Amino acid sequence: MKYKGRFLNVIEYIKDEVPERFSEGTLYVADEQVFLKKNTRSDIPVLVYRDTLKTKGNYLDGVKYILEGVGDFDPADQDPEYLENVYRRLNKIPCIILETERCLVRETCKDDLGSFYEIYSDEGMTDHIEPLMDRAEEEKYTENYRDLIYEIYGHGIWTVVLKETGEIIGRAGLDERAGFDTPELGFLIGKKWQRKGLALEVCSKILKWGAAEGITEVMSLVDKDNTASVSLLSKLGFLASEDVIINGEILTKYALKITE
Repeated sequence: MKYKGRFLNVIEYIKDEVPERFSEGTLYVADEQVFLKKNTRSDIPVLVYRDTLKTKGNYLDGVKYILEGVGDFDPADQDPEYLENVYRRLNKIPCIILETERCLVRETCKDDLGSFYEIYSDEGMTDHIEPLMDRAEEEKYTENYRDLIYEIYGHGIWTVVLKETGEIIGRAGLDERAGFDTPELGFLIGKKWQRKGLALEVCSKILKWGAAEGITEVMSLVDKDNTASVSLLSKLGFLASEDVIINGEILTKYALKITE
């Protein structure tokens, strides 16, 4: 079964034996019964297919992704973009979230940190945001963020790449802030790429993406002295709703209802 994607090239449906070794570029889809009988390892990167005519509700230890269907697995019945993203997740390859005219937005990985440290080191960049931690702590945080935010919520703060040059130019996305029920729009564009409309371009597309994913309301917490962010939020249609205190600092909460 072949499927051509950026990383995923072949889908192999395992009906008899889960292999000990896995080929790069192949997504292995295991029949549930084979997996239950043959697999005792929790680190095998497979997508398990459950035939609802044969099995119901078994708990599969160590399996992150389960597809349900009727009869044998058929890749033609599946969303190829979803299968590509499952392959990426299982192999720790950042998923591409969306593209704008000039930018690509994808999940963050540890290799991005060098660019982030350069961006954050410019004067004034951390006046209104938390600075980065030391490298070891930031790497651990990035790994945990993938497992606990990207994989659970399906969104988070992502990496922004300039398509023309491949440069990492900043970060943006929909984060989950403790104590709040709605995702928070966050954004940061490096000084070198500011005043080009890139933040507006990226954030506008992120809001459209969120609406398509079923998100109906987004907020953003901003220091009132952060005039650039306040201006951007205004252009996006956000309205100030209330002041909140976060870690002793007074921030203004901006809110926006979104629809497809």
